[in-house]
Amino acid sequence: MTRLLQKSITHYTLLVLTPPYGRLRTSKGAPYGVSFPFPTMKAICRVAKVKGAGSISGKSDHNYRHAQVPNADASRQHLNQEYVNTYSRLGPAIEERLADAGINKMRQDAVKGMEFILTASPEKFKRDETGQAIGDYRENEWVRANLAFMQRQYGPNLVAFTLHQDEKTPHIHAVVVPITADGRLCAKELFNPKTLRQLQTDYAQAMKPFGLERGIEGSRVQHVEMKHIYGLQQAQRQEIQKELAPIQQQNEPLQVSKPDMLDLLNLERWRQQQEAQINAEYNRRLAEVQKAVQIAQNAAIANATAKEQGKVLQQRLDTSESLKQANHEKAQKAGQQLTQANQSIEKIAVLIDENRLNPQWSQEKAQQVRERVMPLIERDVVQSVQSIKTSDPDQAIQQMRQHLTERGYQFGQNAEGKTSRVIDPKTEIQVHLASGQFEGKSLRELFNQRLEQVRQEELKPKLRQSRGLGM
Repeated sequence: MTRLLQKSITHYTLLVLTPPYGRLRTSKGAPYGVSFPFPTMKAICRVAKVKGAGSISGKSDHNYRHAQVPNADASRQHLNQEYVNTYSRLGPAIEERLADAGINKMRQDAVKGMEFILTASPEKFKRDETGQAIGDYRENEWVRANLAFMQRQYGPNLVAFTLHQDEKTPHIHAVVVPITADGRLCAKELFNPKTLRQLQTDYAQAMKPFGLERGIEGSRVQHVEMKHIYGLQQAQRQEIQKELAPIQQQNEPLQVSKPDMLDLLNLERWRQQQEAQINAEYNRRLAEVQKAVQIAQNAAIANATAKEQGKVLQQRLDTSESLKQANHEKAQKAGQQLTQANQSIEKIAVLIDENRLNPQWSQEKAQQVRERVMPLIERDVVQSVQSIKTSDPDQAIQQMRQHLTERGYQFGQNAEGKTSRVIDPKTEIQVHLASGQFEGKSLRELFNQRLEQVRQEELKPKLRQSRGLGM
């Protein structure tokens, strides 16, 4: 018996070849063999809920880099791009979609958005010596295919599609408002185990032209890439060959006995006996090969699994230690800043008590803060008016409050318990809504103008419908 370890482009296949009687075959006629496939690159699609104003604001800060992102390279931030959202934050885009769908009332804990993270296995992207993916993907076909897939799947419910290239691996953050076909906000109906499994299949199919495949369906693995699990690395191949070595070294030929005088009288019977003995011996050797291959394969799987899990655990440990160190350093820095602030407050208190603080200095300092902060507050108030998507005054006021709350503002009330001031908690600067001027107009003027604009927008469909009936 001879054996051949045949190398192909996509497989290492062990073929068992026979002597002149031909190649051993399975019941279906295919050559017996065991294949070890090479690793495949995966299409990665992760989905998570976005609930509440705080969560939406946090996603905005991350996706649009309003806050510092530790693992992002600021010098590459210009390579990031938004393809769908025309606002600088997620909140207005989500609220606009809800208003367009006529959804004004919802539970306090309603899921307003689902965030997708779309990317591929790290080896999909070419990298430099630091591990940073190279190239600009803003006009790349892979990004366009992702955008087309999301638009095809979710239509107008897709309110944001953000490409990030300032981190090590290019990836996309997409936000979908879970509105059903009949106009209900219901994440459970659109995103449940069944639809999410189908989503993974559909997404992998869309990414197939880029050499990406779906992960194992039904796998319980969570964000752990079980690469090289069938002995795909060189070390695992060597271990498999080691397991097969004793069998591969067996080259003794099969013994065929010579026919005696009685056999010569019935050569057909002798031939059948010899074939039966040869087949029995080959079956025995084949069983040995199968057993050795299974042992080697199981060893490779267990080995690769243990190593990958070890790497993941080590990465988590390293990350935990890094976070611990970073948090310790932040705590120290915050403590130092708090001490300095307390010292400054104590010093100012003493100076005020002893009339040693120059009033002009404090007035000038306060004026500088006002000149810096007041325009920002006024700008955000104007934007809160522009965020109104309803002609109902009460709902419009609630939309304004939500817009300002997402930006961290607080509100002061008058003696009647009505909101009268917008307060910046960092500086305690206040803007009086009744007397303040915003782009040269009072808040009431801006508010009424916006309500009128929304009314006109709401009337357009009715006017088109009435004209159509008139025709």
